[in-house]
Amino acid sequence: MPLSNRDFALLQNSIDAIMERIASLHLSLAIETDFRELVAFLKRHDAFVYPSFDPDRCDLEGDCFWFRLTDMHGRTVASHADRIYQSDDFCSLMETGELWFGGNTHRRKTPFSLVQRPSVRLSGRIGHSGALWVEKAYRGQGISLYLPYLSRSLCLRNFDTQFHTGLVFKNLAGSKVPSEYYGYPHVDLCLDGYFPPTEKMEQVYLCWISQDEAVARLRALPRHPQFPVSLDRILCGEIGVDAVPGAHHQHVDLSAVLSQRQ
Repeated sequence: MPLSNRDFALLQNSIDAIMERIASLHLSLAIETDFRELVAFLKRHDAFVYPSFDPDRCDLEGDCFWFRLTDMHGRTVASHADRIYQSDDFCSLMETGELWFGGNTHRRKTPFSLVQRPSVRLSGRIGHSGALWVEKAYRGQGISLYLPYLSRSLCLRNFDTQFHTGLVFKNLAGSKVPSEYYGYPHVDLCLDGYFPPTEKMEQVYLCWISQDEAVARLRALPRHPQFPVSLDRILCGEIGVDAVPGAHHQHVDLSAVLSQRQ
């Protein structure tokens, strides 16, 4: 079902509200398309570099972007990446390796494991997220919720995505992080065997959410038990909350950023 005008209003409102929350942490957000900078940032912090966002291992010429959060001194303190796939069967992208090594045949010497499919066929325009990393000093403040929700809202608004996905390892799948912070209602075991991105045997879980579920989760953000986000437009003097200077009414124009890619 196409997104309604009410849905689009919700998406823009959620983008504005989450930008407010980020600004209240005295952080700035930039949308980037140079993935070599993302890889360099992750490597500096000994963080896992997911090949879907590594230009040396995967073709990144399609619709893709990443968030850079910086502090008042201009230091990058957090990241989150997303890209859009068009597919009749998202799980087939894992079985062929296209999800991780698209356009790069160098790493396809080892056969891939068959993927356990979810109850619903994931097809159409599909967002795939990863590379979420937050500096220790900023953890526990909601960033691991704000960035995935913001990214989904942008993808829904700009690309009319039908599904959103992410992969997590077993230790994270058993925690509340994928459902309560990332916002995924479904966390399903999809691979129990050789995992090409790590070149090891792993148990990997597919996190996924449909378009309707994503909109419903956005509507529920004001009731989040730990990091509620008010979706009321915050206007100076309109409600009993001080607007963050310079943050209210910021418009995140993703299409403009992507059009500037080299």
